[in-house]
Amino acid sequence: MFELKPMLSALWRNKVSALLIALQLALTLAIVSNASVIVKDRMEQVARPTGMDVENIIAATYMPIPTEYDMAGAVVADLDLLRSTPGVVDASVTNQIPLSGSGSAGTYFTEPNQEIGGENANYYQVDSHFINTLGLNLIEGRSFVPADEHVIGPNDQYHSKMAVVSKQFAEKLYPGESAIGKFFYSGANDNPVEIIGVVEQHLGAWPGWSRAGNVVFFPLLVTGNHKRYLIRTEPGQRDEVFKKVEDLLNERDPQRVVHVETLSENVQRTYISDNIMIKVLSLVMALLTFIVALGIIGLTIFWINQRTKQIGIRRALGATRANISRYFLVENALIAGTGLGLGTAGALIINQLMVSEFSQPALTLPLLAVCAIVLLLVSIAAALMPAMRAANISPAMATRSV
Repeated sequence: MFELKPMLSALWRNKVSALLIALQLALTLAIVSNASVIVKDRMEQVARPTGMDVENIIAATYMPIPTEYDMAGAVVADLDLLRSTPGVVDASVTNQIPLSGSGSAGTYFTEPNQEIGGENANYYQVDSHFINTLGLNLIEGRSFVPADEHVIGPNDQYHSKMAVVSKQFAEKLYPGESAIGKFFYSGANDNPVEIIGVVEQHLGAWPGWSRAGNVVFFPLLVTGNHKRYLIRTEPGQRDEVFKKVEDLLNERDPQRVVHVETLSENVQRTYISDNIMIKVLSLVMALLTFIVALGIIGLTIFWINQRTKQIGIRRALGATRANISRYFLVENALIAGTGLGLGTAGALIINQLMVSEFSQPALTLPLLAVCAIVLLLVSIAAALMPAMRAANISPAMATRSV
């Protein structure tokens, strides 16, 4: 029905050009499928829930000019001012701004005086308003209250006695059981930290970190050379409040330098490399697919021009237009199938190398199959127009002497 024998014979006579197209398809599938894995992984990272009300949060950082400065007093006065500002839901002080790419981390254990193993987590030094300010969902236990807070100097030795942790971190420390009321330890010491609350999610400072989502909050204010505030506004009020924050803080105390930004800006900066990679790889995949399509169109047209007389004879002997079109489409499918078969093997080999050497995500068979099907459809679509052109060759035109 599909005249495989004459097709294979024709392909063998033109084996070099057919092989080049097959290899081009194989290389395209190997690259496109592995690029798709990276794009999919990056898109999932960018789309992950942060656990925070990102769109309505403003971050303010200030550095006092005088060397002798009442940091603790300034924090209290600033937060009272910010919380009383129209459009503000709540405000808090913190040592680091979430999702900024800058933060602090520690290693924590479920037993005292341990140095090996443990679980790494991003930690924050915050006040009792922090969870409400970020809009975090407290799913177990309680939040901090003002009586839990402690103020220390940058060189003071103090170990927090309690903490609120993320659900992910709680499950790492105490899998399959509630972490409320249980303890953990920081490094090689025997100072227990009680877990008093668990929030559903918080990505922390580094969304690209392998431990992103492991977060610990301590009720602690460490005075130093700068401080950071987070301000959560009512929906739709962020931009209006943003215009006022710097002026409000400078009016209350002009002896400092204040920088204000939105948490959304931090997110955009944090994910800028991921978004660039997504766009670049998507463009590369589109260009490779387009080049393959052009190659198939060119080869099919070339073969049709070579076989014009043969097509005319077949038409004169009763072959229908559908027979002629089908011949070239099936011939193209044979080349594409060969190339995609080689490309499947190549894609898996390349992916194994990327996984082992560069810690890239593994290529799944369903994703590989989707990429192969898309390329097969592209190759068929590319051959369709030349095949229809061949079907319109009349017997009289094709049998003329050239």
